[in-house]
Amino acid sequence: MLFLFLSLLCSLPHIAFSSHCTVETATKTFQKCMNLPTQQASIAWTFHPHNSTLELVFFGSFISPSGWVGWGINPTSPEMTGTRALIAFPDPNSGQIVLLPYILDPTVKLQKAPLLSRPLDIHLLSSTAAMYGGKMATVHNGATIQIYGTMKLQTNKTKIHLVWNRGLYVQGYSPTIHPTTSTDLSSIATFDVLSGSSAPQHTDLTMLRVIHGTLNAISWGLLLPIGAITARYLRHIQALGPAWFYAHAGHSHCSISISPFISVK
Repeated sequence: MLFLFLSLLCSLPHIAFSSHCTVETATKTFQKCMNLPTQQASIAWTFHPHNSTLELVFFGSFISPSGWVGWGINPTSPEMTGTRALIAFPDPNSGQIVLLPYILDPTVKLQKAPLLSRPLDIHLLSSTAAMYGGKMATVHNGATIQIYGTMKLQTNKTKIHLVWNRGLYVQGYSPTIHPTTSTDLSSIATFDVLSGSSAPQHTDLTMLRVIHGTLNAISWGLLLPIGAITARYLRHIQALGPAWFYAHAGHSHCSISISPFISVK
């Protein structure tokens, strides 16, 4: 039964058990890093307060050989619409990774027109993308990519709204809509590039509720009833000896042991 509990616990969404982020890449070392709450993505960055310059690298992964991966900054609010994005995908002609700028205006969200690349109206100094494995790497489901961007922020403004996502297809040089699961729609984070502190995200609260409900089901809905059933029906079987009591005590103890974690709300 303990094995069953551990298996169920490990099957909880990865956000609660995400790996550590890194400030190291093959070409650069950054000052800070942060795991993002969805898609097993992360970022690392260095902020230069004297000239308000932000150097940032996004670590993401593809979900299709013909897909795209991108991140961007929304200058006004934590949402997709209005985001100034850098999107990477395989060039339809050469197969090499290309990185192009896009502005996600309302027509994109409504799918009224293809998403076309155009210059960003923010002060982007440089951008590049690199696959893990270098130029010999190929795009496939799960292939990882680093997307770098250096930009100047507004003076005395250190809080940014970061948006990221990935999609299955690119038509020509127009990325198509990304999946619309709750996780994909929650790929937004607001944080301060100077302090590294982030604002609470709705997806974090949702994940805590999922964990809370799962542990409730395991403790009160599974382990405790099994312990009671064991005591009720097996203690009369003499051939079992004291085994029924050990089984009863073990299930009850496991149920009570999980109880402190159920207080998460």
